Amino acid sequence: MDFTTVDLQIGIATHDQNGLDLSAVYVVIPALNEAKRIGRVISSLHSCGFEHIVVVDDGSSDETATLSESMGTHVITHITNMGPGASTMTGITLALQLGAEYVATIDADHQSDPRDLLTLMVGIVQNEVDLLIGSRFLQQNTMPRRRIFYNLIGNLVSYVKTGLLVSDSQSGLKVMTRSFAERLNIDQNGFEFCIDIIKKARLGGAIVAEMPVGVTYTKETLAKGQSFRQGLMMLGRLLNPF
Repeated sequence: MDFTTVDLQIGIATHDQNGLDLSAVYVVIPALNEAKRIGRVISSLHSCGFEHIVVVDDGSSDETATLSESMGTHVITHITNMGPGASTMTGITLALQLGAEYVATIDADHQSDPRDLLTLMVGIVQNEVDLLIGSRFLQQNTMPRRRIFYNLIGNLVSYVKTGLLVSDSQSGLKVMTRSFAERLNIDQNGFEFCIDIIKKARLGGAIVAEMPVGVTYTKETLAKGQSFRQGLMMLGRLLNPF
């Protein structure tokens, strides 16, 4: 199935537009030591109309789990740090068990605008795709050069491994249908899991698309990003067959 880009030109939707029903949408947030930021993400999601939020605390040493639970989310905790790929898979599994018809993912650091998930939801429903990726590169952004470099390398590796040319292989903002999520088995625990998802979509004949989303960087979130060494380690894992 060829990769396509969906461009609905609808801007930022609101949760009561286009007959959008969010009652069967579960938003998965993988989180590691994000007590300072995750509250804003959860609050924004609630404001957008997302009722069901699954937080996967990946062995945090701070109050990520306690804070998230106090805000009415479903919380599941890894005793030890297992990585963002494992956390995402844990969250998707729980969301399906709870009855999700659509599963969305968003990072816990508040770099992504939760309102963009509304846009993605409209896109996946109206276009009948299986996996819709929010791309930070389909519109202007202020992404640091180091991040751009990592992402371009990821895009290249993704293309080599999957045959799908995506503009943002490392995006944490995604929406998928239940049927796709049920078939998904993420094997990669680290940040390379994003490419693993694209690979599984390709192998399974899923319809994949992307839409433009925004991104906001702060000094704090940039400091939490991958170091050069971590980036090289991720690249090494990507170059290994999986």
